[in-house]
Amino acid sequence: MIQDSALILKKAYEKGENVSIKEAKEILAQSELIGRLLTDPKRKPNTFVGLRAYEWRLLELSEIPFTHTLEKAQEWLELFIDKSYISEGFSLTKDKDGLLACHNAMITTTLLKMEYDDKDKINAGISWILNYQSVGRDKECKWTGSDLFTRFGGCMKKIPCFYGVVKSMAALTEYKKRFGGSKKLDNKLNQGLEYILKHKVFKRLSTGKPIEPSIIENFYPYTYKSNIIEILSLLKANGLLGDERCSEAIEILKQKQRPDGFWQTDRSYMKTSWVDFDKPKKPGSWISYVISGLVHDSITI
Repeated sequence: MIQDSALILKKAYEKGENVSIKEAKEILAQSELIGRLLTDPKRKPNTFVGLRAYEWRLLELSEIPFTHTLEKAQEWLELFIDKSYISEGFSLTKDKDGLLACHNAMITTTLLKMEYDDKDKINAGISWILNYQSVGRDKECKWTGSDLFTRFGGCMKKIPCFYGVVKSMAALTEYKKRFGGSKKLDNKLNQGLEYILKHKVFKRLSTGKPIEPSIIENFYPYTYKSNIIEILSLLKANGLLGDERCSEAIEILKQKQRPDGFWQTDRSYMKTSWVDFDKPKKPGSWISYVISGLVHDSITI
């Protein structure tokens, strides 16, 4: 299978190979995927839906090293921050009501991965997580923005949205990687990771069934939804992949390997604004790279 040059760059970068910015730009310029990712979304970023389209593109670009050096990516990042940043974090409606746990975390993670240099803005997103993100049941959230509790079904009621916890812990992990931890951050991160492990990565505590059918579907990168690939990657980044509570999720990934040795993307989300890294239902080079790393590391731990 022919690999996109952006994936070749990602593999080299994650192996610790020395790649200069000049070399990276030359590799990215050859990438068919990067060309598609840098195509302007159809909707303008002056509405909730339009702003999300730019969020998805930036989120996807952040999965590829050195994309923060691309001029259009830089322009989109500044535009998106201008439309979403409020002093308490990131909101898709530019006010407190539109701040949602998953999006605040995802935006913060994107800024961290894309090496955004305004630490005060990054700190705003992190501070919201530290002060308001619930990582347990029956915890009162004191945030006063309305959409968190009403518009999308209640992200932070007695049982917090599982995806919000996952995305928020991913943001804390990226922050710790870049800037180091603190007692408050480490405590929140450890509590959130333990909450995820109590669910054995993907299960409801009440029934033992998947939290949602999509959580055991293969897709990469990750939207506002999460799946066992993202969650196991998060746990791996925190040295927890060897925890026995990961074993069922890892086994699901092993069973999904195709006879040809690859894995595949099960379906595509948000087709109007999302760019697929791999074609659904076909052997996928990107998703196979991510999953094979998890399976390999789970065996060698």
